[in-house]
Amino acid sequence: MQELKSRLKILAMLSHKVLSPTQSEAILRARKKLQQELLSWRQTQFVVFPLLKPYIGAVDPILPEKEVLMLPSYFDQHMCKHLGLTSLAAIEYQLREGQAYDALEDVREKIKIFNANLDFKKANVFGQRANTRAQAFLSQLAADKVSGAEKYRVARRALIRLGLSESDVSLQELHDDQLYGKDASRPSRLGDSKKEDPWFWTVGRPSGLTPKEQTDWSLECES
Repeated sequence: MQELKSRLKILAMLSHKVLSPTQSEAILRARKKLQQELLSWRQTQFVVFPLLKPYIGAVDPILPEKEVLMLPSYFDQHMCKHLGLTSLAAIEYQLREGQAYDALEDVREKIKIFNANLDFKKANVFGQRANTRAQAFLSQLAADKVSGAEKYRVARRALIRLGLSESDVSLQELHDDQLYGKDASRPSRLGDSKKEDPWFWTVGRPSGLTPKEQTDWSLECES
């Protein structure tokens, strides 16, 4: 199902761009395939959760990527119970939770990559043309951080609809101005010890660790 949702998103983005005839044909084929997959998905929903029928219309053959999958996170908890989706909601919660933690790991990795390339640019890139190219590459890496954060936000919004508290300390709100971290690949600089990394660098830290074990765990996450 995650692959299906990803394809929905990609097609939605492509539909706003000027495409070549070959690209347009490829999208038409992808939309037709997606329509068939959605029809199969709907049939399964009708059989397993018949109370969903009044809420689901025909699949749009023109823009199937706009279709809502009607997962439990689409409804509030009261509606989930009314539609008989409680057990499915519990399963989706577990999957979304894993998705959120995976997204945070992806964000941490992208921050490390950005930091390493920024340090490389400062130390090795000279000249206007080279700096322009390097800056364009860094801009793309910065956009990758935001993209990773948005995947986390999507998972977190679904979790909140499924019952996660908005004040949960493990899966907090993530802002674009928090997408940074200390660069563990270089020696510490003056003032580094006063800077605190954002909350997501310590998410998932085991409880009951000694101060030394906490330090070792943090260093392992950063390295």
